[in-house]
Amino acid sequence: KSKSKSMQDESKRTLFFYALLAATLVPLLALPLLAAVAFPFNQSLLLGLAIFAGGVGHVASTACVYADKGVRDVMKPMKLRFYVLPLGCLLATGAALVWGASLNLAKPAVTALFVIHLLWLHFHYQKQNYGLVAFVGASQGARIPRVLSHLLLLPALAGVLAVMTPLVRAAMEDQTLLTAQQPWLDRVALITYLLGSLLIGRVVLKNRMAFASPRTAIFGLAAFLFFVPAVVLSHSEYAFWSYALAHGFQYLLMVFTMAGGAKPSLKIAIAFSISFIGGGFFLHRLAGNQALFICGILLTWVHFVLDAKLWRMSEPGPRKLLRGRFGFLFPN
Repeated sequence: KSKSKSMQDESKRTLFFYALLAATLVPLLALPLLAAVAFPFNQSLLLGLAIFAGGVGHVASTACVYADKGVRDVMKPMKLRFYVLPLGCLLATGAALVWGASLNLAKPAVTALFVIHLLWLHFHYQKQNYGLVAFVGASQGARIPRVLSHLLLLPALAGVLAVMTPLVRAAMEDQTLLTAQQPWLDRVALITYLLGSLLIGRVVLKNRMAFASPRTAIFGLAAFLFFVPAVVLSHSEYAFWSYALAHGFQYLLMVFTMAGGAKPSLKIAIAFSISFIGGGFFLHRLAGNQALFICGILLTWVHFVLDAKLWRMSEPGPRKLLRGRFGFLFPN
């Protein structure tokens, strides 16, 4: 019986590994390929649906956790973070939807807020990557050095510097913004990535045994190469969405795997559907409404703040929950 359970867990680990690998590599490879053949970015319905699912969908999936009793138990000691903060941002978004169109804010302030958002967004992406490397490493009985969590932020910084100018211009609908800064941002991005290569390579060489498993090595390499499209591609939309979609589909897989451990209920499906449809509606109304645009950023930050606690294995509550839901990943 014990042998049978061990075989089942290994089968689940293998399935999880390949699903996670596909969620990561398909967008990271497919979108640069579309850019290479000069396929028009806005002329693919499939890509549009993927962006909606991986963008709005992955943020909306955070709502699923509120329909899960096990996760709510983890939230109880942190009511301000998990209840007051999200509710306040939702009320602000509702107000922006009704009255925000008449509010005009200073462009420099909105631009600065969006730049901060981009920095936090890329930080969030890479922290998830480190968490996945640690998850896969744990499934192979290896402990990933904590310093890697910090050093992996160098490729993320390189990525955000490389795409910052075109993304800010598109968001602000002003092609004159940051024109003078573009050349030196590109140079700093390249230098930062090369520095990250040296420091990360040094850590990996000193901790060879932690990356001895091919599965751990593959995800470690994927985390390091995650932002290469931003540094090497001239088409910023394809570059950004290649890793943004990889992040989003990774997260969807993790959330629904965690929900699957609790035997998904109708409540979970309803919570996701409402937030998914509502998120799409707000996204549709963003154009020309600076207040709603800012609320969209704030709601995404709520997603960051909630995730920072829910997936933190260093804390007792989340660790107990995650080890239970992802028990097949961790050898006894």
